[in-house]
Amino acid sequence: MTHRAKILAAIAVVAVLAGGYTAYWFFVAAQFDKGIDHWVTFQRQRGFTVEFERTPISGFPLAFRTTFRNPHIAGAFAGQGFDWRGPDVVGSVSPINLYAMSFSGPGHHSLDLGVGSATVDAKDLTLRLGLDGFGQVSALATRFADLKGALPDGRTVAAASGEASLKAGPPPKTESDPLLQFAASAMNLKLPEGTVLLTADPLGEARVAGTVKGRLPPAPLREALASWRDAGGTVEVTDFAAAQATLSVSGSATVALDETLQPIVAANLKARGLSETLDLLASQRRIYPEDALKMKLFVKGAERDTKDGYKEVATGLTIQGGYLAWGPFKLAKVPPIQWP
Repeated sequence: MTHRAKILAAIAVVAVLAGGYTAYWFFVAAQFDKGIDHWVTFQRQRGFTVEFERTPISGFPLAFRTTFRNPHIAGAFAGQGFDWRGPDVVGSVSPINLYAMSFSGPGHHSLDLGVGSATVDAKDLTLRLGLDGFGQVSALATRFADLKGALPDGRTVAAASGEASLKAGPPPKTESDPLLQFAASAMNLKLPEGTVLLTADPLGEARVAGTVKGRLPPAPLREALASWRDAGGTVEVTDFAAAQATLSVSGSATVALDETLQPIVAANLKARGLSETLDLLASQRRIYPEDALKMKLFVKGAERDTKDGYKEVATGLTIQGGYLAWGPFKLAKVPPIQWP
């Protein structure tokens, strides 16, 4: 074969591949168009409110993309009512992975779970869904930046940036089987007004990862949590870290719920800045000075030098009955969780 013939053959192969890919892209785009319309019809038949205006599928050749304008979705899931309204949301799917969907919706979101409306405003807000072989959501991940939220009671939260993820396993058969794997992190996390850990300042860093174990029945949230607790459900936190004011901690923990659905926590952790934190708590009159002195004596004996020059204490902490405790010493009162 001559050189010219080889070039012509290569051009022909490229043309065939390009034509095949073009046909594939437009075929799949048409299926997405139909699939979205069928999903909307099905959800409305189930009693959900699903409202939006949608642009045709575009993005050739790198993505399948559509924009949902003025979206509004409302209804009830597992007995829990919800009503969500958001800004324009751009949905996209990669041609090489049809089992992952991304939705980008920076702007103003409102969500009502029946106890009042909560709002979220974010400069960047992206949600990614992973689907299993049956088309069911098996994983989700979100990323955000410059987030500000308002709770139904009017209190606010904020974070400079962060991300979170959930991954579902097969339905658990016993309380020791994993139900969900989760991870979340945030930078400069400002907690709601009145929530004081050490100070009212933001958490410079906060992260958590672990596994939820046990069966969670399809029911309203409080009822589902009570059933999960009664069946022996737990949360195994494999990694957590937080930093605020004088203290930074990291470690692992086991979490359960008491009879009032408040957390019972047993944690093993490494702490830096513990002596300074005890001084801070004593100055705030949250612990007695004599207790602070006793604990500082223990800290002095337990501190170890780290490779990066810090003093670190490996110890255990508990949360029970509304208090954060170190052995027999109550360090701080923990605000109760108000479940919807």
